[in-house]
Amino acid sequence: MKTLHLAEARTAIHSLTDDQAARLALLGKKLAGERRWWGSNGAYSDDSRSVFRLTKLFGGSWRVEVGNVVGVVGLPDLTIIVEPKIGMQHFMHLLARSNGMPRVDSSMTSLEAASGLQRLVIEWFVGELDTLFRRGLVKDYVHSAERLPVVRGHVNLVTTSRQWLQGRVLADCEFDDFTEATPFNHFLAAAVSQSIRSPAVDDRLRMRLAYFARELPPASTEAREDFDLDRLPARYRHYQPALKYAIDILTGVGRALESGDHRSGTFLFNSAAVAEDAIREVLAEALAPMRVVKTGGRHLLPAFVSVNPDLEIGPPPFTGDVKYKIGDRSWNRQDLAQAVLFAAAYKSAHAVIADFAQMDVLHPSLKVGDIQVSRLRWVIGDGTDPEDSERRFAESARAHIERAAPSLLATA
Repeated sequence: MKTLHLAEARTAIHSLTDDQAARLALLGKKLAGERRWWGSNGAYSDDSRSVFRLTKLFGGSWRVEVGNVVGVVGLPDLTIIVEPKIGMQHFMHLLARSNGMPRVDSSMTSLEAASGLQRLVIEWFVGELDTLFRRGLVKDYVHSAERLPVVRGHVNLVTTSRQWLQGRVLADCEFDDFTEATPFNHFLAAAVSQSIRSPAVDDRLRMRLAYFARELPPASTEAREDFDLDRLPARYRHYQPALKYAIDILTGVGRALESGDHRSGTFLFNSAAVAEDAIREVLAEALAPMRVVKTGGRHLLPAFVSVNPDLEIGPPPFTGDVKYKIGDRSWNRQDLAQAVLFAAAYKSAHAVIADFAQMDVLHPSLKVGDIQVSRLRWVIGDGTDPEDSERRFAESARAHIERAAPSLLATA
Protein backbone atom coordinates (compact mmCIF):
# COMPACT_ATOMS: atom_id res chain seq x y z
CA MET A 1 0.00 0.00 0.00
CA LYS A 2 1.29 3.46 -0.92
CA THR A 3 1.77 6.04 1.85
CA LEU A 4 1.41 9.77 1.23
CA HIS A 5 2.70 12.28 3.79
CA LEU A 6 1.04 15.71 3.95
CA ALA A 7 1.79 18.68 6.20
CA GLU A 8 -1.08 20.33 8.01
CA ALA A 9 -2.15 23.83 6.98
CA ARG A 10 -0.31 23.39 3.67
CA THR A 11 -1.16 22.90 0.02
CA ALA A 12 0.49 20.18 -2.03
CA ILE A 13 0.10 18.57 -5.45
CA HIS A 14 -0.08 14.78 -5.67
CA SER A 15 -1.23 12.04 -8.02
CA LEU A 16 -4.54 10.48 -6.98
CA THR A 17 -7.06 8.33 -8.76
CA ASP A 18 -10.53 9.81 -9.23
CA ASP A 19 -11.88 7.28 -6.72
CA GLN A 20 -9.28 8.19 -4.10
CA ALA A 21 -9.93 11.90 -4.59
CA ALA A 22 -13.70 11.45 -4.32
CA ARG A 23 -13.36 9.40 -1.13
CA LEU A 24 -10.92 11.92 0.36
CA ALA A 25 -13.26 14.81 -0.39
CA LEU A 26 -16.18 12.92 1.18
CA LEU A 27 -14.14 12.08 4.26
CA GLY A 28 -13.04 15.71 4.48
CA LYS A 29 -16.63 16.86 4.84
CA LYS A 30 -17.57 14.03 7.18
CA LEU A 31 -14.59 14.51 9.50
CA ALA A 32 -14.93 18.30 9.59
CA GLY A 33 -18.28 17.93 11.32
CA GLU A 34 -19.49 20.92 13.24
CA ARG A 35 -17.84 24.29 12.92
CA ARG A 36 -16.86 24.49 16.58
CA TRP A 37 -14.81 21.31 16.15
CA TRP A 38 -13.17 22.64 13.01
CA GLY A 39 -12.37 25.97 14.63
CA SER A 40 -12.51 29.47 13.27
CA ASN A 41 -10.42 29.01 10.15
CA GLY A 42 -11.67 31.73 7.86
CA ALA A 43 -10.36 29.99 4.75
CA TYR A 44 -13.34 27.62 4.80
CA SER A 45 -16.90 28.84 4.45
CA ASP A 46 -19.90 27.15 5.97
CA ASP A 47 -20.98 25.94 2.54
CA SER A 48 -17.67 24.24 1.73
CA ARG A 49 -16.51 23.25 5.21
CA SER A 50 -14.05 20.39 4.84
CA VAL A 51 -10.82 19.09 6.31
CA PHE A 52 -9.46 18.59 2.79
CA ARG A 53 -10.15 20.66 -0.29
CA LEU A 54 -9.25 19.18 -3.63
CA THR A 55 -8.83 20.72 -7.07
CA LYS A 56 -8.29 18.54 -10.13
CA LEU A 57 -5.32 19.48 -12.31
CA PHE A 58 -3.90 17.77 -15.41
CA GLY A 59 -2.57 14.24 -15.82
CA GLY A 60 -4.18 12.74 -12.73
CA SER A 61 -2.71 15.35 -10.38
CA TRP A 62 -4.73 16.99 -7.63
CA ARG A 63 -4.10 20.05 -5.50
CA VAL A 64 -4.81 19.08 -1.89
CA GLU A 65 -5.34 21.77 0.73
CA VAL A 66 -5.12 20.60 4.35
CA GLY A 67 -6.55 22.42 7.37
CA ASN A 68 -5.30 22.46 10.97
CA VAL A 69 -5.64 18.71 11.48
CA VAL A 70 -3.27 15.86 12.29
CA GLY A 71 -3.96 12.17 11.77
CA VAL A 72 -4.33 9.33 9.29
CA VAL A 73 -6.79 8.66 6.48
CA GLY A 74 -7.21 5.22 4.92
CA LEU A 75 -8.14 5.11 1.22
CA PRO A 76 -8.13 2.25 -1.32
CA ASP A 77 -4.44 1.36 -1.86
CA LEU A 78 -3.37 4.60 -0.16
CA THR A 79 -2.68 5.77 3.39
CA ILE A 80 -2.50 9.53 3.93
CA ILE A 81 -0.62 10.71 7.02
CA VAL A 82 -1.09 14.36 7.97
CA GLU A 83 1.88 15.50 10.05
CA PRO A 84 1.84 18.40 12.55
CA LYS A 85 3.51 21.65 11.63
CA ILE A 86 5.07 21.96 15.10
CA GLY A 87 6.81 18.58 14.85
CA MET A 88 5.64 15.14 15.91
CA GLN A 89 7.33 15.10 19.32
CA HIS A 90 5.83 18.41 20.41
CA PHE A 91 2.37 17.55 19.08
CA MET A 92 2.32 14.18 20.85
CA HIS A 93 3.44 15.89 24.07
CA LEU A 94 0.63 18.44 23.80
CA LEU A 95 -1.85 15.70 22.95
CA ALA A 96 -0.92 13.87 26.16
CA ARG A 97 -1.60 17.09 28.11
CA SER A 98 -4.96 17.73 26.48
CA ASN A 99 -8.40 16.15 26.35
CA GLY A 100 -8.42 16.25 22.57
CA MET A 101 -10.94 13.89 21.02
CA PRO A 102 -10.37 12.77 17.43
CA ARG A 103 -12.90 12.41 14.70
CA VAL A 104 -12.86 8.78 13.53
CA ASP A 105 -14.12 6.88 10.51
CA SER A 106 -14.45 3.19 9.68
CA SER A 107 -12.01 3.39 6.76
CA MET A 108 -9.15 1.07 7.68
CA THR A 109 -5.39 1.33 7.29
CA SER A 110 -2.25 0.02 9.04
CA LEU A 111 0.17 1.92 11.26
CA GLU A 112 3.37 1.32 13.18
CA ALA A 113 3.15 0.17 16.80
CA ALA A 114 4.18 2.71 19.45
CA SER A 115 3.40 3.73 23.01
CA GLY A 116 1.23 6.71 22.07
CA LEU A 117 -2.37 7.09 20.87
CA GLN A 118 -3.60 4.20 23.03
CA ARG A 119 -6.96 5.91 23.44
CA LEU A 120 -7.53 5.49 19.71
CA VAL A 121 -6.89 1.76 19.96
CA ILE A 122 -9.56 1.58 22.68
CA GLU A 123 -11.95 3.61 20.50
CA TRP A 124 -11.49 1.20 17.59
CA PHE A 125 -11.82 -1.76 19.96
CA VAL A 126 -15.18 -0.44 21.19
CA GLY A 127 -16.33 -0.05 17.59
CA GLU A 128 -15.49 -3.69 16.87
CA LEU A 129 -17.30 -4.79 20.03
CA ASP A 130 -20.39 -2.94 18.83
CA THR A 131 -20.25 -4.98 15.63
CA LEU A 132 -19.79 -8.23 17.57
CA PHE A 133 -22.72 -7.57 19.87
CA ARG A 134 -25.01 -6.71 16.97
CA ARG A 135 -24.15 -10.06 15.43
CA GLY A 136 -24.26 -11.86 18.79
CA LEU A 137 -21.49 -13.43 20.85
CA VAL A 138 -20.52 -16.96 19.84
CA LYS A 139 -21.51 -19.75 22.22
CA ASP A 140 -19.39 -22.88 22.42
CA TYR A 141 -18.97 -26.07 24.41
CA VAL A 142 -16.57 -25.42 27.28
CA HIS A 143 -15.21 -28.24 29.43
CA SER A 144 -15.86 -27.65 33.14
CA ALA A 145 -15.07 -29.48 36.37
CA GLU A 146 -17.15 -28.53 39.42
CA ARG A 147 -18.28 -29.93 42.75
CA LEU A 148 -22.08 -29.98 42.61
CA PRO A 149 -24.99 -31.06 44.85
CA VAL A 150 -26.48 -32.90 41.83
CA VAL A 151 -24.88 -35.24 39.31
CA ARG A 152 -24.03 -33.75 35.95
CA GLY A 153 -21.98 -35.33 33.17
CA HIS A 154 -19.13 -37.62 34.20
CA VAL A 155 -18.63 -38.27 37.94
CA ASN A 156 -15.19 -38.78 39.47
CA LEU A 157 -16.04 -41.74 41.71
CA VAL A 158 -12.88 -41.62 43.84
CA THR A 159 -13.11 -37.98 44.95
CA THR A 160 -16.92 -38.13 45.19
CA SER A 161 -16.71 -41.17 47.52
CA ARG A 162 -14.31 -39.27 49.74
CA GLN A 163 -16.77 -36.40 49.93
CA TRP A 164 -19.60 -38.70 50.95
CA LEU A 165 -17.47 -40.49 53.60
CA GLN A 166 -16.77 -37.07 55.12
CA GLY A 167 -20.49 -36.33 55.29
CA ARG A 168 -20.62 -33.95 52.32
CA VAL A 169 -23.19 -35.08 49.77
CA LEU A 170 -21.47 -33.49 46.77
CA ALA A 171 -20.37 -34.92 43.44
CA ASP A 172 -17.18 -34.03 41.54
CA CYS A 173 -18.49 -33.68 38.00
CA GLU A 174 -16.92 -33.03 34.61
CA PHE A 175 -19.14 -31.84 31.79
CA ASP A 176 -19.29 -29.72 28.64
CA ASP A 177 -21.35 -26.55 29.00
CA PHE A 178 -22.77 -24.67 25.98
CA THR A 179 -22.06 -21.10 27.02
CA GLU A 180 -20.75 -17.64 26.05
CA ALA A 181 -17.98 -18.08 28.64
CA THR A 182 -15.47 -19.09 25.95
CA PRO A 183 -11.74 -18.27 26.07
CA PHE A 184 -12.19 -15.68 23.33
CA ASN A 185 -14.98 -13.88 25.19
CA HIS A 186 -13.02 -14.06 28.45
CA PHE A 187 -10.09 -12.45 26.65
CA LEU A 188 -12.23 -9.63 25.22
CA ALA A 189 -13.56 -9.02 28.73
CA ALA A 190 -9.99 -8.68 30.04
CA ALA A 191 -9.27 -5.98 27.45
CA VAL A 192 -12.51 -4.20 28.37
CA SER A 193 -11.56 -4.29 32.06
CA GLN A 194 -8.13 -2.81 31.39
CA SER A 195 -9.58 -0.15 29.08
CA ILE A 196 -12.00 1.05 31.76
CA ARG A 197 -9.06 1.71 34.08
CA SER A 198 -7.11 3.64 31.44
CA PRO A 199 -6.64 7.36 32.27
CA ALA A 200 -6.92 8.11 28.53
CA VAL A 201 -10.61 7.12 28.45
CA ASP A 202 -13.26 9.81 28.83
CA ASP A 203 -16.64 9.37 30.54
CA ARG A 204 -18.51 8.74 27.28
CA LEU A 205 -16.21 5.90 26.27
CA ARG A 206 -16.07 4.52 29.82
CA MET A 207 -19.87 4.19 29.87
CA ARG A 208 -19.79 2.13 26.67
CA LEU A 209 -17.04 -0.07 28.07
CA ALA A 210 -19.03 -0.57 31.28
CA TYR A 211 -21.93 -1.94 29.23
CA PHE A 212 -19.65 -4.49 27.54
CA ALA A 213 -18.16 -5.43 30.92
CA ARG A 214 -21.64 -6.29 32.18
CA GLU A 215 -22.56 -8.35 29.12
CA LEU A 216 -19.32 -10.30 28.70
CA PRO A 217 -18.25 -13.23 30.90
CA PRO A 218 -15.60 -12.63 33.61
CA ALA A 219 -12.22 -11.42 32.43
CA SER A 220 -9.40 -13.90 31.82
CA THR A 221 -6.24 -13.88 29.69
CA GLU A 222 -5.12 -17.45 30.37
CA ALA A 223 -5.81 -18.79 26.87
CA ARG A 224 -4.06 -15.98 24.98
CA GLU A 225 -1.04 -18.15 24.11
CA ASP A 226 -3.33 -20.51 22.20
CA PHE A 227 -4.70 -17.79 19.90
CA ASP A 228 -3.64 -17.99 16.26
CA LEU A 229 -5.48 -15.02 14.83
CA ASP A 230 -4.76 -16.12 11.27
CA ARG A 231 -6.30 -19.56 11.86
CA LEU A 232 -9.36 -18.92 13.94
CA PRO A 233 -12.23 -21.43 13.74
CA ALA A 234 -14.72 -20.41 11.08
CA ARG A 235 -17.38 -19.40 13.61
CA TYR A 236 -14.88 -16.99 15.21
CA ARG A 237 -13.47 -15.35 12.08
CA HIS A 238 -15.42 -12.15 12.69
CA TYR A 239 -13.72 -11.89 16.10
CA GLN A 240 -10.32 -11.24 14.53
CA PRO A 241 -10.36 -7.38 14.45
CA ALA A 242 -11.59 -7.11 18.06
CA LEU A 243 -9.04 -9.70 19.25
CA LYS A 244 -6.19 -7.83 17.54
CA TYR A 245 -7.14 -4.62 19.34
CA ALA A 246 -7.58 -6.55 22.61
CA ILE A 247 -4.03 -7.89 22.36
CA ASP A 248 -2.72 -4.35 21.75
CA ILE A 249 -4.63 -3.02 24.76
CA LEU A 250 -3.44 -5.75 27.11
CA THR A 251 0.18 -5.36 25.97
CA GLY A 252 0.12 -1.55 26.07
CA VAL A 253 0.63 -1.09 22.34
CA GLY A 254 -0.55 2.16 20.77
CA ARG A 255 0.11 3.70 17.38
CA ALA A 256 2.56 6.04 15.67
CA LEU A 257 1.86 8.25 12.68
CA GLU A 258 3.93 5.97 10.50
CA SER A 259 2.85 3.25 8.10
CA GLY A 260 3.16 -0.21 9.62
CA ASP A 261 1.43 -3.56 10.02
CA HIS A 262 -0.94 -2.90 12.95
CA ARG A 263 -4.62 -2.59 12.09
CA SER A 264 -5.84 0.98 12.52
CA GLY A 265 -8.73 3.23 11.57
CA THR A 266 -9.03 6.67 10.05
CA PHE A 267 -8.74 9.50 12.58
CA LEU A 268 -8.03 13.22 12.65
CA PHE A 269 -7.33 15.58 15.55
CA ASN A 270 -8.23 19.25 15.50
CA SER A 271 -4.66 20.28 16.20
CA ALA A 272 -5.50 23.88 17.13
CA ALA A 273 -7.95 22.67 19.79
CA VAL A 274 -5.36 20.19 21.11
CA ALA A 275 -2.78 22.98 21.47
CA GLU A 276 -5.25 25.33 23.17
CA ASP A 277 -6.39 22.68 25.65
CA ALA A 278 -2.82 21.59 26.47
CA ILE A 279 -1.51 25.11 26.98
CA ARG A 280 -4.46 25.93 29.24
CA GLU A 281 -3.55 22.87 31.34
CA VAL A 282 0.14 23.85 31.49
CA LEU A 283 -0.72 27.41 32.54
CA ALA A 284 -3.18 26.16 35.19
CA GLU A 285 -0.33 24.22 36.82
CA ALA A 286 2.25 26.98 36.40
CA LEU A 287 0.06 29.78 37.79
CA ALA A 288 -1.64 27.88 40.62
CA PRO A 289 -3.41 28.85 42.81
CA MET A 290 -4.69 31.28 40.15
CA ARG A 291 -7.35 29.75 37.94
CA VAL A 292 -6.90 29.40 34.18
CA VAL A 293 -10.12 28.58 32.34
CA LYS A 294 -11.81 28.83 28.98
CA THR A 295 -13.89 32.00 28.96
CA GLY A 296 -17.60 32.01 28.38
CA GLY A 297 -17.24 35.04 26.12
CA ARG A 298 -18.72 38.51 26.37
CA HIS A 299 -20.78 40.76 24.14
CA LEU A 300 -20.09 44.39 23.33
CA LEU A 301 -23.32 46.39 23.34
CA PRO A 302 -25.27 47.80 21.59
CA ALA A 303 -23.76 46.13 18.50
CA PHE A 304 -23.76 42.70 20.24
CA VAL A 305 -20.22 41.96 19.03
CA SER A 306 -18.92 38.72 20.58
CA VAL A 307 -15.41 38.43 22.06
CA ASN A 308 -14.15 34.98 23.06
CA PRO A 309 -10.56 34.81 24.32
CA ASP A 310 -9.11 31.35 24.80
CA LEU A 311 -7.92 32.01 28.35
CA GLU A 312 -9.19 33.79 31.43
CA ILE A 313 -6.54 34.07 34.13
CA GLY A 314 -7.38 35.39 37.54
CA PRO A 315 -8.68 36.82 39.67
CA PRO A 316 -8.77 39.62 38.54
CA PRO A 317 -9.44 38.47 34.99
CA PHE A 318 -6.43 38.64 32.70
CA THR A 319 -7.14 37.48 29.15
CA GLY A 320 -5.09 35.25 26.92
CA ASP A 321 -5.16 33.87 23.41
CA VAL A 322 -3.52 30.72 22.02
CA LYS A 323 -2.26 30.99 18.45
CA TYR A 324 -1.56 27.65 16.83
CA LYS A 325 1.00 29.03 14.44
CA ILE A 326 4.76 29.31 14.17
CA GLY A 327 5.55 32.95 14.87
CA ASP A 328 8.71 34.87 14.12
CA ARG A 329 10.73 37.22 16.30
CA SER A 330 8.51 40.23 15.64
CA TRP A 331 4.92 40.87 16.72
CA ASN A 332 1.99 40.00 14.51
CA ARG A 333 -0.21 43.12 14.39
CA GLN A 334 -3.43 41.20 13.89
CA ASP A 335 -2.72 38.97 16.91
CA LEU A 336 -1.73 42.02 18.96
CA ALA A 337 -4.90 43.91 18.01
CA GLN A 338 -7.06 40.93 18.94
CA ALA A 339 -5.31 40.53 22.31
CA VAL A 340 -5.85 44.21 23.10
CA LEU A 341 -9.53 43.95 22.11
CA PHE A 342 -10.03 40.98 24.44
CA ALA A 343 -8.30 42.73 27.32
CA ALA A 344 -10.32 45.93 26.83
CA ALA A 345 -13.59 43.97 26.72
CA TYR A 346 -12.73 42.28 30.04
CA LYS A 347 -11.31 45.50 31.56
CA SER A 348 -8.03 43.62 31.95
CA ALA A 349 -4.74 45.44 32.49
CA HIS A 350 -2.79 42.51 31.10
CA ALA A 351 -3.11 40.24 28.06
CA VAL A 352 -1.20 37.14 27.02
CA ILE A 353 -0.48 35.71 23.57
CA ALA A 354 0.80 32.13 23.47
CA ASP A 355 2.27 30.78 20.25
CA PHE A 356 5.04 28.57 18.88
CA ALA A 357 8.46 29.71 17.74
CA GLN A 358 11.83 28.37 16.67
CA MET A 359 13.70 31.28 18.24
CA ASP A 360 13.46 33.76 21.08
CA VAL A 361 11.23 36.83 20.76
CA LEU A 362 13.01 40.17 20.49
CA HIS A 363 10.58 42.02 22.77
CA PRO A 364 8.38 39.56 24.74
CA SER A 365 6.41 42.34 26.43
CA LEU A 366 4.70 45.35 24.92
CA LYS A 367 2.50 48.13 26.28
CA VAL A 368 -0.49 49.34 24.27
CA GLY A 369 -2.02 52.31 26.11
CA ASP A 370 -2.80 51.02 29.59
CA ILE A 371 -2.73 47.35 28.56
CA GLN A 372 0.42 45.27 29.00
CA VAL A 373 0.68 42.46 26.44
CA SER A 374 3.04 39.51 27.02
CA ARG A 375 4.04 37.00 24.38
CA LEU A 376 4.69 33.48 25.62
CA ARG A 377 6.45 31.13 23.23
CA TRP A 378 6.61 27.36 23.11
CA VAL A 379 9.98 26.65 21.51
CA ILE A 380 9.96 24.01 18.78
CA GLY A 381 12.42 22.85 16.16
CA ASP A 382 14.95 20.13 15.58
CA GLY A 383 16.62 18.93 18.74
CA THR A 384 14.23 20.67 21.15
CA ASP A 385 12.85 18.58 23.98
CA PRO A 386 9.08 19.02 24.54
CA GLU A 387 9.42 18.69 28.32
CA ASP A 388 12.10 21.37 28.34
CA SER A 389 9.93 23.60 26.14
CA GLU A 390 7.02 23.14 28.55
CA ARG A 391 9.19 24.01 31.56
CA ARG A 392 10.52 27.17 29.90
CA PHE A 393 7.02 28.14 28.76
CA ALA A 394 5.64 27.73 32.30
CA GLU A 395 8.50 29.69 33.88
CA SER A 396 8.05 32.51 31.37
CA ALA A 397 4.29 32.65 32.06
CA ARG A 398 4.79 32.90 35.80
CA ALA A 399 7.46 35.59 35.40
CA HIS A 400 5.21 37.70 33.16
CA ILE A 401 2.24 37.45 35.54
CA GLU A 402 4.42 38.26 38.56
CA ARG A 403 5.70 41.40 36.81
CA ALA A 404 2.15 42.41 35.82
CA ALA A 405 0.77 41.91 39.34
CA PRO A 406 3.56 41.25 41.88
CA SER A 407 1.26 40.33 44.75
CA LEU A 408 -1.33 38.38 42.76
CA LEU A 409 0.26 34.95 42.76
CA ALA A 410 1.13 35.17 46.44
CA THR A 411 -2.39 36.15 47.50
CA ALA A 412 -4.53 34.26 44.97
